[in-house]
Amino acid sequence: MKKALLLAGVASLFATAANAEIKPYIGLDGNYSSLDWARNIENFVEDDYQSVSMVAGAKLVRNFGLEAFYQLSGGEKNSYEPVQGEPEFYHSRFTAYGLDALGYLPLGCEGKVELIAGAGIGEYIFKIRRVDYGSVKDHSTGYRLNAGIQYNIDENWSLRGMYHHVYTQKSYVDAKHNTRCFGVYHPRAHRTPLDA
Repeated sequence: MKKALLLAGVASLFATAANAEIKPYIGLDGNYSSLDWARNIENFVEDDYQSVSMVAGAKLVRNFGLEAFYQLSGGEKNSYEPVQGEPEFYHSRFTAYGLDALGYLPLGCEGKVELIAGAGIGEYIFKIRRVDYGSVKDHSTGYRLNAGIQYNIDENWSLRGMYHHVYTQKSYVDAKHNTRCFGVYHPRAHRTPLDA
């Protein structure tokens, strides 16, 4: 059900992009995430991850837009030495996808700089593998709070820095899941009724 709602949101995002007032865009983010694992596994698994996110969004009006994302982290290794027994080796990574609603506050007359704030929802999949033992997957809904700043270089390119705080529900990951990202964005060409 959660996946169906997210996919419906993404579909509506692209469906509305045909309207003249909509300004669609695509982008690529580089991310650094710090995760707070549940106590029973926090000593086994790495806390910090680097990842990339592909985004597709649209400004519905000047001060509001929707943005879909897909995030893929690199794999991280960690080792744990128990008081008794042999060392244990772990490999972990995560993927995520979802939808954010974003508000924009242009600064100055030209509006080249914009403050961004918003909230969203995502599906987070954490995979943890113990070498020579087996692996587990944890699916969790994440509730996102977002804040950042965007610099519009020209009509074709923008740079953005964002901070995402994610609360994951019923997960290996406790409430703290913080991501800092920096990205490049490119508005997609679109036609208006006057162009027809």
